[in-house]
Amino acid sequence: MKRFLLSLIIIIVSFCLVACSFTESHAGFGLGLHYLKTVDEMEETSGFDSNALGFLGVYSFGPSLINFELDFEVVPNYALDKNLYQGSAFAFVGSTLYGGLGIGMSHFDGEMSENPFFDLRAGFKISRFDLFASYRMQDLDEVEELESNDLNSVTFGAIFKF
Repeated sequence: MKRFLLSLIIIIVSFCLVACSFTESHAGFGLGLHYLKTVDEMEETSGFDSNALGFLGVYSFGPSLINFELDFEVVPNYALDKNLYQGSAFAFVGSTLYGGLGIGMSHFDGEMSENPFFDLRAGFKISRFDLFASYRMQDLDEVEELESNDLNSVTFGAIFKF
């Protein structure tokens, strides 16, 4: 019985891999804008604005229903007139309408963050445009001058893919 189940699993996985290889595959680069609105009630700190605009560089790949994305983001003057750099990886399910999860790391003021951030993203792709909204769960211990390190944010973005 175990041999039969193992054989059946191998056949199903092989079939899925072959079927995915014949589906339309998408891969390419993109550039975009990313708006971040901090939802935590931050104490007023000079040099910090709870609204930020970032610039995205994106590489996406995968078959039509399962997609993966690597993002690099620069947020100029994020806090205390210093830039925030973030790299993240996402896994999505869907084609025109999609949803997925992401994880990333931040670099601020010469230091890598100790904790990763997590993203929940939903979006809409039409032609070469990708419009999305996400909720980012992020603690940034490197910004010591703020009363709180909880920088959870609601974000909106637009990406043009080449």
